[in-house]
Amino acid sequence: MFKILFKTNNRGMAIVIVIFFSFALMILFASMFFQHRSVAGRNKLSLRDQQAYFAARAAMQHFLLKARLFPTELYDAVEFKQGKNPYMDFTEFPFRTDDNKPAFEQIPTYSGIYSRVIPQETDSSGRIRYFYLPIKEKNGEPEALIRMASFYNANYRYLAPNLAPSGFPEKYISPDNSANAAQNPGKFVSYFIRDCSNDLVDGKILQPALKTEKAKGLETESSWSINDEGYPYTMNYRVKSIDIRAIKGLRRYNEEAIEIECEGNVIDFQEQPGSKTINQVKKITRTGQHLLN
Repeated sequence: MFKILFKTNNRGMAIVIVIFFSFALMILFASMFFQHRSVAGRNKLSLRDQQAYFAARAAMQHFLLKARLFPTELYDAVEFKQGKNPYMDFTEFPFRTDDNKPAFEQIPTYSGIYSRVIPQETDSSGRIRYFYLPIKEKNGEPEALIRMASFYNANYRYLAPNLAPSGFPEKYISPDNSANAAQNPGKFVSYFIRDCSNDLVDGKILQPALKTEKAKGLETESSWSINDEGYPYTMNYRVKSIDIRAIKGLRRYNEEAIEIECEGNVIDFQEQPGSKTINQVKKITRTGQHLLN
């Protein structure tokens, strides 16, 4: 009788153990299945993000190429947007030379006005050629000076009257162009970046050779072939905006800093969209020499 009960109990325990391990395996397989789906989803999302990122990079490279070919047009457009005269020298000259010698000295007959002595700036008659005004001070002496366009008319530096702020030093270096917003002073910048795109611009494709549309009938990412007409996904890019930024340190001749914002958009084989925006700050001059620094 005892042996029969023992065998029955063993059989019952075996059934419980089998059920337990079956349930554990079911949970493991379900977990692996859902994890695989989650990883696949993240991979697709990551792939679209990378595609959109490189689309935005395409916009940036397109803009930088045009800026390298037409640096003067870009610089002038940025100056027009601010209201600055692009022919005016907005250089900020350091007071001391590299070997720490004063490069300027104050003119006794004019309070707060300086002339340059290293190197000497005089005409053939020995008269002072340029006058300078300090706009930054450090330890009781000028740190940076600007060349004066006129003793009396700061607006000479700008494209329209009444752009000079009343405060100092903004009066000489930072015009207030907000009153002319109705005239759209940024239109030259907008026109410069207008064709840095492979997408529709005012209903037209301005760069038809750069148009990138996905091939028809794609079922997976790997079903596209290099021999197919079209591409593995649709890709559009554009330069979204150009904004003026302050330059750290002293300014050099005809130099500006701009922040370029570019946008890239893609649509994959499942008609799922992806978008990415990137920003870069670049120095520009009328000669383009700082563009790739």
